[in-house]
Amino acid sequence: MTAVAALPDDVARVALDLPLRANLSALDNIALIPLYQRHYSAAESSRLAQAMLHQLGYADIAPLRDPDMTPAQRFVTKLARALILKRPRLVIDRPGAMLYDVPYPAFIRQLAAQPDMAGTWEIFDFSWNQALYQA
Repeated sequence: MTAVAALPDDVARVALDLPLRANLSALDNIALIPLYQRHYSAAESSRLAQAMLHQLGYADIAPLRDPDMTPAQRFVTKLARALILKRPRLVIDRPGAMLYDVPYPAFIRQLAAQPDMAGTWEIFDFSWNQALYQA
């Protein structure tokens, strides 16, 4: 997994070691990215975050805080936070550690198939899990 730590800055990551802020809603966790990295206004950042959740099919989780989310909802929030960066490459690091409540290869494929999902999605996982992604 050392390869994940050495990824360049143009890669967005979804990983267990990139936690959400527990005191913020899913919407606010996502909106922080354009607010602080792109210097958007709070209103525009919230609008972009809501649009990203809607695009992923999870608009209803916007008000939930981390402790109130299921693992799948938490993953979607982290994914939206990574996707809002609009980087050409997305790396999902050991999804099984985050998605223990759903059959995660199919769940990730379903999210990646949503309209307007651009870029390359890569999954970094243990070698014994590689067979799960051959579909």
